Amino acid sequence: MQIALCQRRKSNYFCTMHSAPVVNTVQEATITEVQPKTFEVEEQQVIVHCSLENPFGTKIRIWKTTYLLTESGHKCPLVAWRGITLAPQWMLSMNNPIPFTLIFKGLPSDCKVFSLIEDIPEENGFIVHEIPRNRTDVYRINL
Repeated sequence: MQIALCQRRKSNYFCTMHSAPVVNTVQEATITEVQPKTFEVEEQQVIVHCSLENPFGTKIRIWKTTYLLTESGHKCPLVAWRGITLAPQWMLSMNNPIPFTLIFKGLPSDCKVFSLIEDIPEENGFIVHEIPRNRTDVYRINL
């Protein structure tokens, strides 16, 4: 008999097949009650749709050091981005405003307000303070 054992790595599942002995008669089998361990896995994320006012032809990028900061000091790191390049690569803007999306690790359940901080080693990093939390954790911000 083949048994599949699956493991999650990042956002993908990887399964391997293993052989298990086959028990031919009931007398050979040991019946045990299995108590499954239950746990709740809660994968949260915060989606921030941004709109950046910049003249046509401006170069932009986002830094991996961008994060959300809660009122208690908890940092939620940037985990994905869409419509913008990651530093050190630059992207030439063809729209004004420039739309892009940032995805962060989930906020703690007790968070009521947070800040969006682009912590970069040069001028012009953005900071948006006092963003009130909502039920969906999806936000639209004009920069």
